[in-house]
Amino acid sequence: MRQTVIKYFLEFSVIVIGISISFYVENYNEATKKEELKNQSLNRILENIKVDKYDNKWNYNAHNKSIKSTEWLLKNRSDLNAFSRDSIGFHLTRAINFITYFVDNKEEYKTIQSSGYIEFIQNESLVKGLQSKYVQHNFMKFIEEEIRDKAEHLADYEFKNSKIKSDSKYMNSYLIDKTYTGSLKIPNEIYDRLLEKASKQKKYLGIIKKRLERDSLLVVEIEKEIQIN
Repeated sequence: MRQTVIKYFLEFSVIVIGISISFYVENYNEATKKEELKNQSLNRILENIKVDKYDNKWNYNAHNKSIKSTEWLLKNRSDLNAFSRDSIGFHLTRAINFITYFVDNKEEYKTIQSSGYIEFIQNESLVKGLQSKYVQHNFMKFIEEEIRDKAEHLADYEFKNSKIKSDSKYMNSYLIDKTYTGSLKIPNEIYDRLLEKASKQKKYLGIIKKRLERDSLLVVEIEKEIQIN
């Protein structure tokens, strides 16, 4: 009887241990799979950040040139007759028409959120950094929209008071070879609108600069997170 009890106990123990090992292996494999998928998503986000950095540098350059042309017009507003109409047309075109559209890719970040893979990220500052990044993107797009709105109010004046000399000259994909045909006494309203646009653009440049710095830090943190696993 005793031997029978021991036999059944051992068989039961083997079954329990077998089931436990099976559950452990299954859970381990599932966790490993999720880690792999998390890292795949982070790698894609890493590539998206590199694209974002390129776009932001391009946008920074465009807005910076627009600001410089606005400053040129404001500085020389009382003495425009000392410059060629081609120069005035060039700066007026840059000041008004140099606008941007920041287009980011949020799909991979949404995926890592909705799938729950974000919970497997060990670095909490990375999680917060990614969240902050995409929240700030929305704000950046809002600022861009405000800048485009102010440019739209100036576009009609530029269209009526300039003409295209050639459609072969571009700067950052913007047509710039225009000559100014209007009065050399540009209305104060136009200068005020240019100043308002430039003010928004300067604010935007500050945001872009900080975003570039933070994206560089995110790249480092993502690379570390991937290497850990």
